[in-house]
Formats: sequence, structure tokens, C-alpha cells
Amino acid sequence: MLAPLTPLDSPETVDIKIDLVARYIETFVVRRSINFRKFSASSIRYTMYSLVKEIRGKDVATLHRLLSTKVDELNDSWEGMKSFQMHGQNKRFVKYLLSRMTAYIEQGAGMTTTFRTYYESPGGKPFEIEHIWANNFDDHTDEFKEKSDFFAWRNSIGALVLLPRGTNQSYNDMPYAKKIEHYQRENLLVSSLCPLIYQKNPNFVNWAKSHDLIFIPHPEFKKNDISLRKALYQKICEDIWAFPAFDD
Repeated sequence: MLAPLTPLDSPETVDIKIDLVARYIETFVVRRSINFRKFSASSIRYTMYSLVKEIRGKDVATLHRLLSTKVDELNDSWEGMKSFQMHGQNKRFVKYLLSRMTAYIEQGAGMTTTFRTYYESPGGKPFEIEHIWANNFDDHTDEFKEKSDFFAWRNSIGALVLLPRGTNQSYNDMPYAKKIEHYQRENLLVSSLCPLIYQKNPNFVNWAKSHDLIFIPHPEFKKNDISLRKALYQKICEDIWAFPAFDD
């Protein structure tokens, strides 16, 4: 982030340059993570060292153009969301991703929550990852023959949300038909599963429509519902990490 700075840059220019590089790095990290790519020094050294040399001392317009091109050329596409799931080693990143998405849609709907609200929870109960499906294979034998297949879908990103600690534990073993009664009181990423939110929150409904985000209620939650949520989450991520247009 320091590479493009020069001694003659104004404070405003410094902020713009740092923000552009930070946006690129975050996009690089998120897209690499959802495609299960490694972050060892040996795997990203060449990319990062080359980037530092390319952006050194660049003016804002040149820096923006260069980083925008590099985002377009990233090999790791958002299509990775279709197969992305939580496992034992990536829970922190999954919480990060869900926190970003939750804050993004709530801010779009006019709420004051932020990424920190969900990732750090300052002054409140920590938020934890909630499986929409309870850990009960027997409730899903109409769609699954193998437990391994069930667990893969249960851990899919489209089957995960965030809930406050305590609330998460109290809902954990409930079947979806019971959970949905309580979900309507939670954050928008959770309550968007419930029909009532589409009647009670016109700001959210209008904002989602204006951004082509296909939020729909899910009175039940089957494999197809998870697939729909994965597609929705992918579109949200594409919006969040769309590289900003250059403003002359």
C-alpha cells in the first residue's frame, strides 16, 4: 500500500492510493479464498513482488487503470462460490465473508450497522456462524442417501448465516420450520429467509431490486434453496468487490 506513494502526494492523494491498493488486495484475497487457493509465501510471492514494482510511484489515474486491469485478469473467478463451503480451517474467513455481506445489505437498506458490528461485535455478544440446517441427517433423507453429501450441503456458504452467541446455540437443534419463526427478528441476511420481511421492510426490498439482488422468502429450505442462496451470495460478493470506476 505504500508502494505508489510519493513525497509530493497530498493527504487526499495518499488516502486514494492506499484505498485503491487495499481494494485490490482484498479482492485478490477473497477470490483466492473462495476457490480454496493457498496463501503460502511461495504461492503468492511472485504476484505480490511484481505488483509492488509495477505500482511504485504511480499517479492516481495510472494506479487505478493498472489495478482495475489486474482485477479483470484474476484467474480465480466468483464462480467458486458455487462449491465454496466451510471446513475446519476456514471458519474465520467464512465469518469475515458473512460479516461483509450482512453489513453491505443492511447499509444498503439504510441501517447503521457495519462490518465491525458482525465481525468484532464491540460492546455486544459475539456473532457466530449458524448452520441453517440442524445437524440431523435423518431430517433430510428425502434428498440425501449419504451423510457425507448432506454435510457438504449443510456447510455450503449458501446454508450459513450469522447469529449472536447464545441465540445461535438456542436455535441450533431446531428444524428449519421452527427456526424460521425466530429468524425474522435477526439481521437482514437471516431475516431475508422469512416472508414477513418483504412486507415490513420496503427500504430493503426496493434497494435489493435496484441492485438486481434476487432475495426471496424460503418457507422451506431444501437443496434448491441452498443453490438459490449461493447464487445470491455470489452476486452480493460481485457487488461488494466490484472495482470502483475512476472519477476524473
